[in-house]
Amino acid sequence: MPGLLGWSFACGIGLFVLSVGALALPLGGGILGLLLPAPVLALVIPGTPASAASGVANRVTLFRLALVAALGGQVLWALIEADGRLAASGWAMCVAYTVAATTDALDGPLARRFGGATGFGARLDAETDALGIAAAATAAVSILGTLPSWYLVAGFARYLFGIGLGVGRSLGRAPAPLPPSPFRRRLAGFQMGLLAVCLGPWVRPEWAEPSAFALGIPFLVGFALDFLFVIGALDPQRPRWRRGFRRLAGFRRPGALGCFAASVALGGFGAGAWALGAFFLGWLLWPGRGGSIRR
Repeated sequence: MPGLLGWSFACGIGLFVLSVGALALPLGGGILGLLLPAPVLALVIPGTPASAASGVANRVTLFRLALVAALGGQVLWALIEADGRLAASGWAMCVAYTVAATTDALDGPLARRFGGATGFGARLDAETDALGIAAAATAAVSILGTLPSWYLVAGFARYLFGIGLGVGRSLGRAPAPLPPSPFRRRLAGFQMGLLAVCLGPWVRPEWAEPSAFALGIPFLVGFALDFLFVIGALDPQRPRWRRGFRRLAGFRRPGALGCFAASVALGGFGAGAWALGAFFLGWLLWPGRGGSIRR
């Protein structure tokens, strides 16, 4: 465990020097970026044996955590101080989040390849994803203005989910296990892709908004269903729900083809932004590996 913490600190210091030195971003944002990993690590480390927290996969995840924390610290500072240097930094936010999002595809295979798949790694990966999505969504909405304000709900959905569960526990309601769904991971991956693109300085809000609706609304619906399942308001094992999910899975291919056709039609009518949104929704729905909606 000390080795991993040292690695996390080294990553944070390196990114601090890069952001404050080479990119000339605010010192306050750099300090906040150094501090942000602490609550995440405090959440996932307790009760974890040192052997379960070792391995190359966890080092990749900790690098990702340092990267999204550096972004989150600068975003938070920009909002507190109304400092415009982050907005004027060009591709810095886009590159930082794109690296964090793409390397998310590495830690899982690395853990399986080297036998390091643990509960610690899974929790660390999930919390890193949540922090990254929250930081990137805040930047896209509040600093760059490329995404609509309602998308902040999607950006902070995991934290709102946790708050809801905390309220339920305080009322004596124990949460049920979250039903498995590979499609949940697919939805999160599409949010990361959307955010990485929308942090680019060339993106205009009128082009991003249809895609935000096409990808953000299913993401929020998925979180809402998960919350209702966990608090026991809905039972995913009931025959009615199982039939509903089977029908939804059967609809995916024709629904995706319909979205692709709509994308071509909208493009022909000159509605390029909505054509892009329809294409992304079709891509999200298209059946593929890891995309099952089964619960």
